[in-house]
Amino acid sequence: MPAPKILSGLPKPVLFGLYGAVGGWLGALLFGELVMLALGPKSAAPATPPPPEPRLAVSAPTAVQIYQGGTNKVLVQVARDAFEGDVSVRIDGLPPGVRASAPDATVPATRTDGEIELVAAFGGAVGAGPQNVKVVATAKAGEKTVTAESAPFAVTTLAAPRPQADIVFVLDVTGSMQNQIDGLKNGIGTFSRDLERAKVDARFGCVVFRDLTMPERDPVTYPSLQVLKFQGEAFTADAARFAAAVGRQRAAGGGDEPESSLEAIIEASKFDFRKGAVRTLILITDAAPKSVQGLGVSLRSASESLAANKVDLLHLVINSPGYDEYVELQRAALGVPGEKGGGRGRVFDLERTASDATAFTTVLLPEMTKAVIAAAEAKPASRPDLPKQEVAPPELKTVKAVQSNQTYDAAATGQLVLAVSVWTGAVAALVCLFLLGGQQHYLRGTLPSAGGASAAIAGGAAVGLVGGAAGQGLFLLAPDNPILGVIFRVLGWTILGALAGAGLSLFVPNLKPKYGLAGGAAGGAAGAIGYIVVASAASAVLGRLAGGLALGLCIGLMVAVVEAAFRSAWLEVRYGPRETVTVNLGAEPVKIGGDARACTVWARGAAAVALRYFIRDGRVICTDVPAREEAEVTNGDTREVGNVTVVVRTGSGARPPAPPAPRPAAPPIPKAKPAPAPKPLDLDEDDGLPLPMPASPPPAAPRAAAPFAPPPVPPRPTAPPVPGRPPAPPSSAARPPVAPASTPPAAPAPKPPTRDPDACPVCGRKNPGRPGSRYCMVCDQTY
Repeated sequence: MPAPKILSGLPKPVLFGLYGAVGGWLGALLFGELVMLALGPKSAAPATPPPPEPRLAVSAPTAVQIYQGGTNKVLVQVARDAFEGDVSVRIDGLPPGVRASAPDATVPATRTDGEIELVAAFGGAVGAGPQNVKVVATAKAGEKTVTAESAPFAVTTLAAPRPQADIVFVLDVTGSMQNQIDGLKNGIGTFSRDLERAKVDARFGCVVFRDLTMPERDPVTYPSLQVLKFQGEAFTADAARFAAAVGRQRAAGGGDEPESSLEAIIEASKFDFRKGAVRTLILITDAAPKSVQGLGVSLRSASESLAANKVDLLHLVINSPGYDEYVELQRAALGVPGEKGGGRGRVFDLERTASDATAFTTVLLPEMTKAVIAAAEAKPASRPDLPKQEVAPPELKTVKAVQSNQTYDAAATGQLVLAVSVWTGAVAALVCLFLLGGQQHYLRGTLPSAGGASAAIAGGAAVGLVGGAAGQGLFLLAPDNPILGVIFRVLGWTILGALAGAGLSLFVPNLKPKYGLAGGAAGGAAGAIGYIVVASAASAVLGRLAGGLALGLCIGLMVAVVEAAFRSAWLEVRYGPRETVTVNLGAEPVKIGGDARACTVWARGAAAVALRYFIRDGRVICTDVPAREEAEVTNGDTREVGNVTVVVRTGSGARPPAPPAPRPAAPPIPKAKPAPAPKPLDLDEDDGLPLPMPASPPPAAPRAAAPFAPPPVPPRPTAPPVPGRPPAPPSSAARPPVAPASTPPAAPAPKPPTRDPDACPVCGRKNPGRPGSRYCMVCDQTY
């Protein structure tokens, strides 16, 4: 039987695909998983138990800029694996003149981003520093300490811009304030020039006020609250234009002593200040705010306006009325840090200049100039207005196995290649074993011998090791692209299948290695595609099992398909109406007989070796071993051997020739009495009869028989004469008796004949054909 009854009706490619699938699946299940468990590296995903090794990664910007005397922040991103906790980050390799505001910064366990603040000195060198600044991250993971470093980057120090100051004078213009009005008008030029010499970029604005609760008789000439404009703008850098606008003010009105100073301060705080400028208000008044009478806006409203509009400084030029209220209001300013900043503003004594405009110009304004310059220099430039940093979170480097979707640490690449190669070796060994067993049972109805099974296992393991290592190495070359990953995975499986198919060609009769290579490659590629479809939704273990099954199925299927596609002649061996096996024909003889070990195809009830088929010089030759007859056969030639029917099939489709003419019988040798039985001929002796060649009417003349010495026959004894009957004449067929008395002298020993180079090297029989393709039916060898 060529196959189990349940499978006997299947085509050979399907049958061999099933054999390969079972072998691949069992190889992956019984041996492959043990291999991956023993040799496979740890997965990149956290796994418990045992817990995976904690890992940490950190990234930083590729470049950072900072102004002299300014600050900037370095944004960092961290990635944790197999632990949770705070991460401490510091920055190393800063250029001279640049330092971190704190030795370390902390990224909380709940966040993946943080920042490190840098501070640059005013006198630091300008330009890009070396490309060796890096962020170092450190964390505690249980009892272990993990560290990581970012890629190096450069910190560039930029020249500091001129300090900016936007100054708004909040000026009381009631009847007692003329000296201050004149002093401001006359001293603003000197004030501006001093700021320019100090390289302070200053702008000036002014709000004048009286008493909003007591409107003046001429509100156009004497408004209660007015913002001075300079060509339609609230600020001007032109001191002369500012002096002219202030000089047009006249001290008048005001009524009772408290004035609307808080309303004026709120209006001044709403000016359009520059982003990096020191926002400075200078209040000049000799009266308390109206809030002391419960009128006008409250002190709290004015304080909220200063804070909301981020006013840095509020300088006070006042005297005793309203002193406490104004000092409390001053605390609402943001202030300027540092020793030179002066806190949130200074308080100047108005009494010193109340009766002398010159004193306001020469004493009070110079002191205010120093305060403004100090504040402008002390205010940090903050971060430069740079594009927003886009820092991508770092990715942990992982690799994948060619036979599953599981990811592993990239540091264990060598271990992964070893594990995959051993896994594929185990799978390929069982695939080859099952395909060899299927081939043996398909043709002979028996299982392979121990030697054949060992050879199949060893050969499959060898090609699996090489193919697995090559396939995994090729798959590792695929970039992080899903399409290219699929292509490289298919290429890796193709290499594995090609090597396995080439190894199987050694066990399939007359299957050329190149065809086995092609079939195995096609099977490996098809198996990879099937595996990708199945494993996309499966776990790592199920993916590997599906990979082994798909690999064995497609290799067995495609090798059988290629075997059938490229054959030129083959045999159909029929065991019954629904059970047929096919065997390729080639230079290697295909033997059919009852000896399962000696024959390619087993036939119950036949001679040990009944028929031999092979191809010589492009022709199919059939040798009837028991009859020692050799003949050329063509498509459709049918012979009965034991319990099987053998039909020759060729790709030409030629009609079968006429049956061969019967061979003439040799004349019988007369029996001798009482001669012993003749000695039987050995296999290496010729029978002296011609071998029949391809049949044709009429039969070809027999070739001359090779001379040989027949065995001696003893003389027949003479019968006594019968009375009355004449003696019988001697028969022409009877061999005359040998006279025992006259023995001829012994002839000299003949010289050994020279061996014909075209004859069989064992028995000396001369056979037709080319050297290397001649077949001796007596010795059963090709020479």
